Amino acid sequence: MLYRKILAMLLIFPIIYSCSKGETDPLTGKKKRYEYNVDKKVQAADGIFFGGGKDKGGTTYDFATSNVLWRASLDVISFMPLSNVSYSGGVITTDWYSSNVSKEMIKINIRFLSDELQTSSVVVSGFNKKCDSLNNCTTTPTTNSINAPIKSKIIERARELSLIEEKNKKNKKK
Repeated sequence: MLYRKILAMLLIFPIIYSCSKGETDPLTGKKKRYEYNVDKKVQAADGIFFGGGKDKGGTTYDFATSNVLWRASLDVISFMPLSNVSYSGGVITTDWYSSNVSKEMIKINIRFLSDELQTSSVVVSGFNKKCDSLNNCTTTPTTNSINAPIKSKIIERARELSLIEEKNKKNKKK
């Protein structure tokens, strides 16, 4: 038992000693200094995660209300129940929807690749779910004949909202 304690102390002592003397820079031989200022660490983390290291000169926030594509998408699918809406993730997912009492339902996913008003900024995909009388269901991806009209309605509505915003800005300047 005594031998175990002595052995443990012999193994632990060098580790404690090396930690207490601090690290030295191999080029200069000087001790490395560590920053213990929490504010500086938080600012560095904000730059990495939220600003990408950009010097903005001030804090700016982008909200969903300022993105015309986002608002247009919500307008176009407003009749469908929403399952997942994540502005920061750039995704809108509807719940299964059926306009009649049939056993056919549809689910739409809208992904935003950019906040610019372009057709390449939005990707619309979806799924069809068909159930038989025994409630056996099959799910298949929607075709472009369903996805393309939804995407074009989103772009059209976004253009309308953009024109309304520009008109309101001009009226405010007068």
